[in-house]
Amino acid sequence: MTVKSNNMPVWRYLSFSKFVWVVQNQSIWLSRADLLGDPWEISLSGKQLQLVMNRHPLDEWKETAEERAERIINLWRNRTFVSCWNKSEHESNALWKIYCKDKDGVVIQTTYEKLKAISGAYSLYPVTYQTPGINEKTPTHFDLVTKKRPMFTYEEEVRIVHFDENNEESDRKGIALEFDFENLIESVVVHPEANQSVFDSVQKLVNSYVPKFRGKVEWSGMKLSPPF
Repeated sequence: MTVKSNNMPVWRYLSFSKFVWVVQNQSIWLSRADLLGDPWEISLSGKQLQLVMNRHPLDEWKETAEERAERIINLWRNRTFVSCWNKSEHESNALWKIYCKDKDGVVIQTTYEKLKAISGAYSLYPVTYQTPGINEKTPTHFDLVTKKRPMFTYEEEVRIVHFDENNEESDRKGIALEFDFENLIESVVVHPEANQSVFDSVQKLVNSYVPKFRGKVEWSGMKLSPPF
């Protein structure tokens, strides 16, 4: 997947409680890769593992290629932190349903260019979707963190990634990345099936914690009803 324009909208779907945390802390949470809920995050397919085993059967410490691959993959998964965003011109009905099942969810929307400012010193990568092992080469950390299986294409994901190469984060479950909410977020969008009290609560939270917010709090475009 490529990003056609720096002005392309990007969206992060949040439960109400997670939105409250974002606004109160003016931070984005980067979750440790092994806690993202997908066992295939930074993982090898059988074909990829076999390739590694064939090319690197043993090392000087008599560690098998399979043992070494497992050790390295677990290390990468425990030291990689990720924040997932959706790149799209419009909201996604599927993502509302997946990430905001309680119908009180909220989306924060910005642009790809502003997301680069949010990521700061961390990396920002578009995700590509392909069958694991289709390229016959030993996968790198970059390969695994930026590729997902084809059945996730609907996510159209871009992700902020931090690899803790020096293991400074130790056993932390995630990282809070501070950012300028007031200037870098363009809109706060409330779930199309939420009630008015949820909308009012979102508005009050924004007014209280980010009073100089330059964007807008609005209903989802999916709330609009047909004329008859």
